[in-house]
Amino acid sequence: AYALAGRADGLGLWAQFKSEADDATLRSNIRVFLAGALEATTSFATWALAHLSRAPEIQDQIHAEIAELDVYAPSTLAGARSLTAALEETLRLTPSLYFLPRRATVDTWLETVDGRRLFIPRGTHIVLDVWHANRCEEFWGEDRSGHPAESFAPARWEVLEAKGLSPKEILHFGFGYGPRVCPGKFLGLLEVSLVVGAFVKIFRFTSFHERTVARAGVSTKPADGVLVDLSLRSPA
Repeated sequence: AYALAGRADGLGLWAQFKSEADDATLRSNIRVFLAGALEATTSFATWALAHLSRAPEIQDQIHAEIAELDVYAPSTLAGARSLTAALEETLRLTPSLYFLPRRATVDTWLETVDGRRLFIPRGTHIVLDVWHANRCEEFWGEDRSGHPAESFAPARWEVLEAKGLSPKEILHFGFGYGPRVCPGKFLGLLEVSLVVGAFVKIFRFTSFHERTVARAGVSTKPADGVLVDLSLRSPA
């Protein structure tokens, strides 16, 4: 109720808000945003730490980039390429939201690059399987990126970049895409960069288990809660 206080009277910024959506619809979307902000960010950060716990050499690369970094901002993070690649690879391999639900609002024809066509009637519920789409061997595998699609390999982003591929050509759906892309994308990247960067700056860490199984709920998370052995890094 408090989230929409003042809307009916046009108080504050509500006077600038132009929408025909009723209060119930707005409340529903606000709940989604709040849940997504908490769930997706914690999922993203925990998966990044889980992957890095099995990649000590990448931890060291990231540490070398951020050891002297005290301010985490887009401008200062621009040079932390290993951290950026590790986070992109985390979102690709283990996206927080493992499927995206949609509903067709009009009759729609889809056509594939090889000429096949699919008719989707208005009202059809569609689920985009992000988890498996992001692991497609044909799109992400060795022939294209130099690394198996199922592996955590931040170096694949250098290979793809060296091939001159555009962002659209190496698109993954970690934050969705198009008009309904996650509105908190850049804030989420900044938050997780801060968490992961600070962790790597202080600790070396190794996974307690040989492999991490995914647990699916509102978002995906490592089933073991990211159980790791920690050791303090020696001061420089």
